[in-house]
Amino acid sequence: MSSTTSRRLHKRRRNSLELFQYAKRLQERYILHPFWIDTSMGKINEISHVPDVDIAEAGCCKYILIEVRNYDTTYGQSKLVVRGDASCAYHADLLDKLKSQINQKELTIECIGGGRIRVDPATRTISVYGQSQEFGEADHQQTVEILKKKYPQWTIEVTDDEY
Repeated sequence: MSSTTSRRLHKRRRNSLELFQYAKRLQERYILHPFWIDTSMGKINEISHVPDVDIAEAGCCKYILIEVRNYDTTYGQSKLVVRGDASCAYHADLLDKLKSQINQKELTIECIGGGRIRVDPATRTISVYGQSQEFGEADHQQTVEILKKKYPQWTIEVTDDEY
């Protein structure tokens, strides 16, 4: 290879590297600039896309009953959802978790109350009981009705002797 060809290839590589770095700077400066980032990307925008039930697969955990509504309408579409997660130490953590999943420009949520849920997949039973110190006692009968939609073959009951 001649020295002229070698210089051209080196120049092309250098130019390619420079172009890559230039493109990266442009991307960081303009495309990833906070002005261009939509914080609602990947978040739930519609009530129909909010799952009715999201609870632990097994064991005992805190749960809350939440009303989800369209943000702009007072008397608009709404629905109740149940959330329970063993990794959440407080009922408010469950509410914060759902808040992070929805687009708060489109939907608003309000905690109706809380309690505890015990899920036993071996016997296919779910027990709903107790209350939240922060949000009060949820309407456990409403919670049972919502759970029955997702777990129609399971035995779901309200108990007070476990708390």
